[in-house]
Amino acid sequence: MTFHNSILGLLPVLLAASLLISGCGSDQESLPEQTPVSVDVAEAEQRTGEVGQAFPALVESRNQADLSTIVMGTVTQTDVNVGDRVRKDDVLIRVKDDQIRAQKMQLEANKVQAQANLDNTEKNYNRIKNLFADESATSKELDDISTMYEIAKANMEALEAGLREVNEMLSYTIIRAPFDGIVSRKFVETGDMASPGHPLVSVADPGQIKFTANIPERMIQQVSEGMKITIDVTAAGLLQAEAEIYAVSGVGDRASQQYAIEARLTDQSQISEVRIGMFAEMNIHLNNDGRVFIPKSALIERGQLTGIITMSDDNLALLRWVRIGRTSGDYVEIISGLKPGEEYVHAPGQSIRQGQLLSVN
Repeated sequence: MTFHNSILGLLPVLLAASLLISGCGSDQESLPEQTPVSVDVAEAEQRTGEVGQAFPALVESRNQADLSTIVMGTVTQTDVNVGDRVRKDDVLIRVKDDQIRAQKMQLEANKVQAQANLDNTEKNYNRIKNLFADESATSKELDDISTMYEIAKANMEALEAGLREVNEMLSYTIIRAPFDGIVSRKFVETGDMASPGHPLVSVADPGQIKFTANIPERMIQQVSEGMKITIDVTAAGLLQAEAEIYAVSGVGDRASQQYAIEARLTDQSQISEVRIGMFAEMNIHLNNDGRVFIPKSALIERGQLTGIITMSDDNLALLRWVRIGRTSGDYVEIISGLKPGEEYVHAPGQSIRQGQLLSVN
């Protein structure tokens, strides 16, 4: 009786489990098949020949000076502001020079005394020397006066050297324009403390413009002095202006592994609207030694990462991260992540998901 009751108690449980399994199987069979997304695919190929590469550049002056002082003192006068045009030798900044002038006055007074002592000692030296020649003075007398004469001359030379040093220090209390130009930066105001080595004001010649850019080390061998390029300065309305590279750094930056280059416009009359500090683009045609290039439309952006869509053997979408390099028109170089001969989705758009079923047109 107990056995039959147990069986009867299990029957509802077994029936419910059977219905659950049957229901699950029915749902699975009713799921619609995934609709494939039609895409175009292309094969990664190596491209050779010249490829145009745009490098960010900055407009600078070929004749620019950061002016500082070698003395410590209070700034007593600032005669210019940023943007002012100045002429060579115009006074820009004055630094307090009271102590230096007092030192100069003391040295000048000592020099007067030293000159009088030198003149008197020289007369005695000449007199004793003549007497010694006539055997009217002893060699000791000649030695003594010779020593005094040499000391007087040395004292005079030391004072003159001291005066030259003081005069040089005084020249650094008046900061003058080294050439015609404009004040590009001003670092101090009246009442500030001037310190040796710290710039006080910068002057630049706007008539001598240069463009500076940095080139990766893997490209620097293709860049040389005299190379013809074009430059864009959008803010100045300057597009595809002909220019020439005139300087290539022989030492790269250790941190960025890039090399500095400088260029100038072929037609200097085009610099009228270009201003120092503007951003520019330096367009250089470089030889492409068989690198992989794909259309920009094939790229997928995910925050700071860049990828492409490839396909598995089962035609499923696979997102693959790549590292890009230089651009050439509508194409971009793939440095890593895609090899020649591999297929990728030509224009996937941002909506294709990882693992999505694809259909090749």
